[in-house]
Amino acid sequence: MNKTQKAALYGLYLVVFMLLIPLVDLVDTKIDPILRRVIGYPLVILWILPLWFLSKKKTEVDMDERDKEIIKRALLISISLIAIISCLAFTVCLFTLGLENAITFTMDDISAVIYAVLVAFILVLSLTVLIHYRLGVKENNHE
Repeated sequence: MNKTQKAALYGLYLVVFMLLIPLVDLVDTKIDPILRRVIGYPLVILWILPLWFLSKKKTEVDMDERDKEIIKRALLISISLIAIISCLAFTVCLFTLGLENAITFTMDDISAVIYAVLVAFILVLSLTVLIHYRLGVKENNHE
């Protein structure tokens, strides 16, 4: 497993923790501060631990041409998919709410949308990189 694949796995790991943040925020308001520290410190350690594993072992080649091509394709697919989903979501909101109703968004709504788009981008990028490597392995085995 090369460094790009490890970074993609860390991206998936990061998405899981980013999706847990609203849950932690909910727990923050309902749980005693001491219990929060007992739960929070191990979570921070688990969040930082993959970074240590990524930087622990140096590979001979950091990135070759195949890695660069996979990353370019993954970025293109991720940005395209996020743009298409955003356009579809906007269109659905526009037509379901109707043109005569005033559509208003609060700052909380906008920040939630930006957060969701960032999580989706990291998820799609990481999955696309891992899928490209998996397909590349299958193509090389058939030759």
